Amino acid sequence: MADPSDFPDDQADLARIARAIENAVPKGMDIKTLAGQLIRQAIDEVIDAPRTKRLLLAHCEKTEKTYLGTKIEILLRSKLKLKKGRILDLAVDGTEVDIKHSIARSWMIPREAIGRVCLLITEHEQRGEFSLGLLMCRPENLRIAANQDRKVGVSAEGLARVHWIVRNERYPKNIWIGFDPDLLASILKLRGGTKRLVLLFREYQRKPVSRSAVAAIATQLDPMKRIRGNGGARSVLKPEKVAILSGKYHSDLALKLGLPKLYPDEFISVTPRNDTELALLRSAKLL
Repeated sequence: MADPSDFPDDQADLARIARAIENAVPKGMDIKTLAGQLIRQAIDEVIDAPRTKRLLLAHCEKTEKTYLGTKIEILLRSKLKLKKGRILDLAVDGTEVDIKHSIARSWMIPREAIGRVCLLITEHEQRGEFSLGLLMCRPENLRIAANQDRKVGVSAEGLARVHWIVRNERYPKNIWIGFDPDLLASILKLRGGTKRLVLLFREYQRKPVSRSAVAAIATQLDPMKRIRGNGGARSVLKPEKVAILSGKYHSDLALKLGLPKLYPDEFISVTPRNDTELALLRSAKLL
């Protein structure tokens, strides 16, 4: 098995580029949170649930799945405010970097990226995990056989030399994977976004729900309005002692309640199990 120390200069360059990418993340965020949100956004924009009524990436056409990598590339470059390179996808600290995405870690490297740095992105929708790493695409790191487009794959030797920025970290999961089909059918039978969200948050507690999942079933122009107080799901459920927390405002509170760490675009509902939890939710004016 290869060792990263085989190419110490490569590793120094990859570490420098990784730092530059992390430094480009907007203030108040980190690369793990940013990349995780962008992957969820890209997948959900491809699924386009409010218009297509699809809920899973598996329901999309092959051509749409192929476009997913391009979508992630565009969103990432925009959020990091990094320019395109002259030849490759990204210019980072004076180095051109190609962005390669693969659902199954079978990245295909184009000829123009051989000898250059690639930012490798992959995610696993079933587990809700993603990885982000940098590889110097030397011939020693690539498989010799090429596909019809004259692209080559990353070898096992190459995988051992990846400089991982994020590895096997959680990103906002698609809650519809493995979702109770009877509960989903009951939700979709209801007319009106607020009623659908009330049922979802009443029955699906202590598990993160992404903003896109809310939009998928509350198909009005302003689906977030169906969560808020003043007639939204939060108002309806409050008398039932069911609180809805927002990752943007209540992430610390969620951790105190023993709930999963929330992304800013996630929500979670909870019924207090004891007086301590009830007091925490009341102090936050959620109950």
